[in-house]
Amino acid sequence: MASNNGLVQSVVRALDILELLHKHQDLNISRISSMLGLDKSTVHRLLGTLRQKGYVKQDPETQMYSTTLKFFEMGLYSIDRKGIIRRAHPHLEDLAQKVKETVNLAVLDGINIVYVDKIASTEVIRADLGIGRSCPAYATSLGKAILSHLSESRVLRLLENVSFSSLGPNTIKNLDEFMAQLSQARRRGYAVDDEELMEGLACVGAPILNYAGEPVAAISVAYPRYRYAKDSAEERFIIQNVIDTADRISKELGS
Repeated sequence: MASNNGLVQSVVRALDILELLHKHQDLNISRISSMLGLDKSTVHRLLGTLRQKGYVKQDPETQMYSTTLKFFEMGLYSIDRKGIIRRAHPHLEDLAQKVKETVNLAVLDGINIVYVDKIASTEVIRADLGIGRSCPAYATSLGKAILSHLSESRVLRLLENVSFSSLGPNTIKNLDEFMAQLSQARRRGYAVDDEELMEGLACVGAPILNYAGEPVAAISVAYPRYRYAKDSAEERFIIQNVIDTADRISKELGS
């Protein structure tokens, strides 16, 4: 049944359940019912449909529900229709071998970036953000690298309702500061995150461009801040290799 605003309520409720499970995982019917303000019978019916279609699963012992990887698999398929992950992966491996740190590939999803591939560092202490994780674009070198190659008007539309919440000790605090960093990233060809996403984490990112010069993804190298002094020869080595690797991937995509 459709509501006055044209939304199909059963679909809206099913999506509300999926979004709730995505955030919390491992919830039972009573908890879902309480958190969403829905009848238990409605929740039970919707969960049964979602489970049958493969979007949620239920632990037979605890009776708790959680999401499956189906949405993630669909998202990866959508992202990689143009072969970005497949083409980038060998270059990520080469970059990781050179810099000995964690290498990431991410795409922009609204005002967030989503990690879609990575090569983890073999170091005992390493920066490790999992595939599928979503983070605010304003607090990552990956997000800044992509946004630096979009038009100013588009960036302003995307960030219209962003509050620049503090995530790390150096998180950007306002739009003017962020736009200045994008301008700097555009001139340099790379963006940085120096303990903006989380304390102790530094990242250097560069955009991957398609044949039209549009950003379709970005790569980054992430490392513990303590490992390299700022602007040291070692850090400059990482920066140059990130830029060079992004350029090579872009050329494969026809840039």
